Amino acid sequence: MARRGGCLINGCLGVLVLGAALAALVGGGTYVAYQRDEDKARDQVEAGAERAEAELSGAAEDGTLLGTEISRAVRGGEVRRQGREVTVTGSFIGQVNGWYVGGFSASDCYRFKVVPPAAAVREVVEEGCSYALKVTRRDPAAVADDVVVELRSAVARGGVAAAGTAQVWQTPGVTVEDTETEGGRLTSLVRPDGGTGQQGKDCYEFKASESSVTAKRLKPEGCYGPIG
Repeated sequence: MARRGGCLINGCLGVLVLGAALAALVGGGTYVAYQRDEDKARDQVEAGAERAEAELSGAAEDGTLLGTEISRAVRGGEVRRQGREVTVTGSFIGQVNGWYVGGFSASDCYRFKVVPPAAAVREVVEEGCSYALKVTRRDPAAVADDVVVELRSAVARGGVAAAGTAQVWQTPGVTVEDTETEGGRLTSLVRPDGGTGQQGKDCYEFKASESSVTAKRLKPEGCYGPIG
């Protein structure tokens, strides 16, 4: 009986050892997966910062750095200008959806310094954007001025057709309500953020032709009616 009991005990020990080994394997696999997703999220953050640096540098090559160009490169950023130097601070986030709850996210705060036409200089802001960042809100009239500049550049490169597909229409906070091209002229009704009109947005009418680009502020309801 004692011998048989010993076998039972040894069997239990075997099960326990096997269970511990399986738990170690699962735990090790979980750690490896978590570490891999963490690395992926941080790679996304770094890639986002590199993209922003490249976009800011490219935009500054012509000697100026417009607010609309900054908004496309660093969304929701803080912008400070001192002479020709432009400092842009923004938060970049990486997100990986793992099998565990919530996945993994990473973030870092970066500051870019640009003196057109020089390239941007990038650095990590140690104190973090949650304390340092004050999102810069722009006056709609200033945004409209930038849109005009970008449309003129587009027309110079490729005519009215290029104005219709210009990058400026991809700027956060620049909402195109309606647009048409007729008789060699582009007309767009646009609502820039930050105004006093409906939903906090003013209404502007932009017209671009081979000979001129203009902007006109309309009544708030102007962006909801037909063009012309």
